[in-house]
Amino acid sequence: MDTRNTLVFFVNGKKIEIDRPSPETTLLGFLRQTLYMTGTKSACGQGACGACTVMISSYDVSTKSVTHVSVNACLVPLCYLHGRAVTTVEGIGSSRTGLHAVQKNIGESHAFQCGFCTPGMAMTMYTLLRNNPNPTQEQMERVLEGNLCRCTGYRSIVDAFVGASKDCPCGLGLCQQTAETSESVPETTPPQEQSSQDVIFPPELQLTDSYHTDDVVFRGDRYTWYRPTTLAGILRLKAVHQGAPVVMGCNSIGYVLRKGTLTSDVIICGSNVKELAGVVTTQTGVRVGAGVTMAMFERALNDLSSKVKGSANRSVVSTLNVLRWIGVDQIRNTATIGGHVMSHAPNLDLQAFLMAAGAELEFSSQDKGTRQCKMDGDFVSTGYSQVGGDEILVSITIPFTKENEFILGMKQPHRRGFDYGIVTCGMFVELDSDRQAVQTMRLAFGGIDNKKPVLVVSCAKNAVGKAWSEDLVTQVCGDLIMELNNGHYDNAKFRLTLACSFFYKFFMFVQEQLKSADSAHLSGTTELPYSAVSGTQVYDVPDDDGHRIVWKPLPNVSADYVTTGEAQFVDDIPACQSELFAVPVTSTHAHARIVSVDTSRALALPGVVDYIASSDVPGKNKFGEIVPDGTLFAEGEVFCYGQVIGAILAESRDIGAKATQLVAVTYEKMDAVFTIEEAIEKNSFFEGVHKIEVGDLEGIRKTAQCVEGSCSTGIQEHLYIETQSALAVPKLEQHEMEVFSATQMLTSAQHIVSEFLNIPRNRVAVKIKRVGGAFGGKQGDAIAVAGIASVGAWKTKRPVRCVWDRATDVHITGKRHPAKTIYKAYFNDDGRILGLDVKFYINAGYTQDASPYVVKIAFWFLSGSYNIPNIKGEGHMCKTNLPSNTAFRGFGAPQMLFAVEHIVQHVASHLGMPPEQVRQTNLIRQGSMTVSRQVISDDNLMRCWTECLADSQYDQRKQEVAEYNRLNRWRKRGMALIPIMFGVGYAPLVANQAGALVLVYLDGSVLLTHGGVEMGQGLHTKMIQVAATELDIPKEKIIISEVSTGTVPNTTESGGTQVADLNAGAIQNACVKIRHRLEPFKKANPKGTWTDWVNAAYEQRVSLSATGFFKSRVEGYDFDTNTGVHANYFTYGVACTEVEIDCLTGEHQVPRVDIVMDVGKSLNPTIDVGQIEGGYVMGYGLMTMEQIQLTAEGRMKASGPLEYKIPTVRNIPRQFNIKLLQNSETVKTVYSSKGVGEPPLLLASSAFFAIKEAVQAARAHAGLTDDYPLKCPATVERIRMACKDKISDKCELAEMKPNSSPLIII
Repeated sequence: MDTRNTLVFFVNGKKIEIDRPSPETTLLGFLRQTLYMTGTKSACGQGACGACTVMISSYDVSTKSVTHVSVNACLVPLCYLHGRAVTTVEGIGSSRTGLHAVQKNIGESHAFQCGFCTPGMAMTMYTLLRNNPNPTQEQMERVLEGNLCRCTGYRSIVDAFVGASKDCPCGLGLCQQTAETSESVPETTPPQEQSSQDVIFPPELQLTDSYHTDDVVFRGDRYTWYRPTTLAGILRLKAVHQGAPVVMGCNSIGYVLRKGTLTSDVIICGSNVKELAGVVTTQTGVRVGAGVTMAMFERALNDLSSKVKGSANRSVVSTLNVLRWIGVDQIRNTATIGGHVMSHAPNLDLQAFLMAAGAELEFSSQDKGTRQCKMDGDFVSTGYSQVGGDEILVSITIPFTKENEFILGMKQPHRRGFDYGIVTCGMFVELDSDRQAVQTMRLAFGGIDNKKPVLVVSCAKNAVGKAWSEDLVTQVCGDLIMELNNGHYDNAKFRLTLACSFFYKFFMFVQEQLKSADSAHLSGTTELPYSAVSGTQVYDVPDDDGHRIVWKPLPNVSADYVTTGEAQFVDDIPACQSELFAVPVTSTHAHARIVSVDTSRALALPGVVDYIASSDVPGKNKFGEIVPDGTLFAEGEVFCYGQVIGAILAESRDIGAKATQLVAVTYEKMDAVFTIEEAIEKNSFFEGVHKIEVGDLEGIRKTAQCVEGSCSTGIQEHLYIETQSALAVPKLEQHEMEVFSATQMLTSAQHIVSEFLNIPRNRVAVKIKRVGGAFGGKQGDAIAVAGIASVGAWKTKRPVRCVWDRATDVHITGKRHPAKTIYKAYFNDDGRILGLDVKFYINAGYTQDASPYVVKIAFWFLSGSYNIPNIKGEGHMCKTNLPSNTAFRGFGAPQMLFAVEHIVQHVASHLGMPPEQVRQTNLIRQGSMTVSRQVISDDNLMRCWTECLADSQYDQRKQEVAEYNRLNRWRKRGMALIPIMFGVGYAPLVANQAGALVLVYLDGSVLLTHGGVEMGQGLHTKMIQVAATELDIPKEKIIISEVSTGTVPNTTESGGTQVADLNAGAIQNACVKIRHRLEPFKKANPKGTWTDWVNAAYEQRVSLSATGFFKSRVEGYDFDTNTGVHANYFTYGVACTEVEIDCLTGEHQVPRVDIVMDVGKSLNPTIDVGQIEGGYVMGYGLMTMEQIQLTAEGRMKASGPLEYKIPTVRNIPRQFNIKLLQNSETVKTVYSSKGVGEPPLLLASSAFFAIKEAVQAARAHAGLTDDYPLKCPATVERIRMACKDKISDKCELAEMKPNSSPLIII
């Protein structure tokens, strides 16, 4: 084969050769679908979650060195890998041959839950340690910014990093090996006990220069990929293929190819052109090659910053600061400066900075030679179109700042750490020789114009000659409002406020450099300070007789398999013979009548087998958890954007995705309703108003004080890292269907799939090994995915896999219900709340789904954690044209509890009392009655309250916060203390039961099966601990293989915080049966072993299998009469959160959180600590940053984590202290444990109310003493606009140009 046309690279030391590789194939697709290396996960396809992180190693023939970088495999085209080596999680260790220390530390640090993101975490950690065996914690946390985890809360992952860095990660000294020493290390297969060593960079790639210096060309079916290695070579190609894109880091081309939007059939990759990869320092500045990656440039500037002295260093330091917040390591490692500059986007960080810096761009072409131009407003406005088709960007030169010159770049994202800026800026000023007046000014902003960054001209011109003073700030802000005012964004006032605030920060920054700044205002110049994540975890491990392993902090039983990528999720199951892939065809309207569906073009595409729709469903097309008002496939009318109309069945997922774009659907558009306010106005409700009345509210109305108002909580996307997935395998004999479904509801899935197919339930077997996060989101939506796969399999008689990509998942699935509460609160002078009158509205979406129970269960929390004797409430389900909102961790409780805490805050403000005093006054105590008329039998909530007060040093720190706020104008802090009381148990008795099956084999091993789904909550680990304790055997003898309707029938859904309670009871029941059967044999042979007794029983024909059953209580609850018992017990907790806000930008951080939680006697304290941390961080996202916007057509603007921002490691509490209440009163559960999955999420409202306290402090500094109605979530926009000052006032009063396409916030 001609090596110039054959792609050659290595994966985990194995050579891969591909003739005619397709540029459309990504590394992720190749690893998973060709090599069947499924440890690298597919989660977002946007390079925004890190689940697909791998390490790429490259050899530099000029320096004779090997570099290792982490990348997102979902973005990397396979053709980019020529001459490179890839290391995946499978390559660093395995459960069979030994774990790498990185993997081992993740398990031992309890640093995973569902495990779907864990292989990516491991590879991020591994790559860092491969490059730097002794990183600082800041470096560790920085690389983690590119890896999302929805489960853990990140603290334990940081601990795992720290632990892995303490010793040589590979244990053999190989991780610190240099390029020179690696040449002498033979590529051999190490012995089993040492096989988790680092993969050696292939000697072939070091010894064969042609891999790196020869031009190569790869011709696929649709595209041709050229990789020249010289500047002359790339210019020759551009002269011939003038419309071809030049790619460097390849972060975007893979995504563009997947979307099918590339117009050229040629791609030119300049990654190996050395002339584009240099950083050169001149006397006047830094010249950086267009092919230099962000990471390379940052390293060069870090080195340069110690060499360049004086004023010139200002530009170096400022450039470094801008680079710090561009993307994350997986992006920076391959993204190039040239690619960034030439990208057409409105808010890229470096573009605005380079415009302000007066950067010079150098272009070159084969025929025209070289030319230079400034990166200024003219270039951005017209220059992109003026770049010749045969030209490429060669370099960018950034001038050094001179004596009286100052420069600064800033951005304000929705979330600090891997986020685009809402507004970005670069600011430059040259002062006169006396440093008194402006000689030159350049101000550039991104995120103001929706197409490009803007260099303001008039504003800068007007500043020339003016004194550098506060008066200039006022003038510039006025000019910016005039010059930047446009109709491009519907939050233009906020964006203008940011732009003006940035200039004020720049002014203070220069004043600080000139040593003329007022100390009280210095807090406005810098970012919120970084501090390393730390925390304490305090819990009790009760003494026992040595036989029990419950109550012990044991690692997750699946640790070895999760950390090595061996843990199997649905889409990791090997492809079946003749398997098809189902891709849904979805609505592009929020409400419309379907006039016609034309599938002819799609069915003509090679590889497309069939199309299925409602007419292909053998049984019922309608389904629902409570009311069957949803459809598997739309029937004549669509009710939300993204509703499934049909599905393409194709031989691959790529073909299926392309075919869906060829299905032509004709619509007749109809009116749509999106918000609660619209629904109220148009009287759009589902039938049924849930009402509750306790006490005598009318009796207190006339005598008590009253406040009234309203509050809302927004929608929240589950963003589980594993998307909705199912595999249906038909068994033609007896018309059976085997379904592997990532669902929380096995029995419901079995039931509804059987109705779709019109077959008995005993012919549908639903199975699952684990789910990659769920949080309530894998109930009804997961059943729909299983239904699509099953109907496709039924029709074609072939296995069908259905795995939604992230965009489909986000657009189709239900979310946490937005809620609005309108209230009147009655109270007396000492703050005791006497009564509440509440109207509660939830946005249900277009079907009822779980909404009836969400409303009803929310009303259990109508009094929060307080003793409020008189209550009247009514709950409404708004019918809107959104995807049907569904179960989400907390199930109505977070929305209602937030409302109650808002009411308490309102009462406290009205009375002029500290909120914590009002909370303590009303805290529910032993003997009090809940709104559902259950009597509280203990005083553990007050114990949590008093211990949290003491542990957090609340009173002392409250005084420190007040003093800090007095001394700092532009930064403010706030603290809040919030309690939670969460009743655990389902109202219907039928839902409070579980079954189990225990099988004992003659070698003494035990196979355990129960009805609960492992979703990351450590369920299987706890169940094995219970079984091992009851059977008095080592936990290593027990495994749980899978959960299946074929082994345990009629299971209860896994949710409601009680899945461990129910299934532990069933397992205990089954194990006790086995133990009792073995007791005679144990007495007969007291010195025997477990295996001896098992075999003796077998020989006597005693059954070694047992079913178990458990029901948690005997009395149910009636929602209509508000009588009976719904809670088996109550889980309590209290959180104290401190926040700090930047009043000029709206950014905030959480310096410290203290949580005291009553979980009874925890079956596994470290698992429960992880649940508390993860729950809090998820709730913190709900309270502060997670927000969804709709277009006027009803399409969700976000399509995944690139736009929808959940907390990252950068956002979590810097000090995260968790304490489990010790010596908790015994509850009637298995081993006196309590459920803990949902309650911690509700404690995160303390972050919101702490932010509100900080905002109130900022407003007080501006002379405002009102109780400001801060909205939830407390986004940067809402915080900034609440912190009133002269800048925001000026922008608020400005008359904005209208926006033609406003967004709807849900």
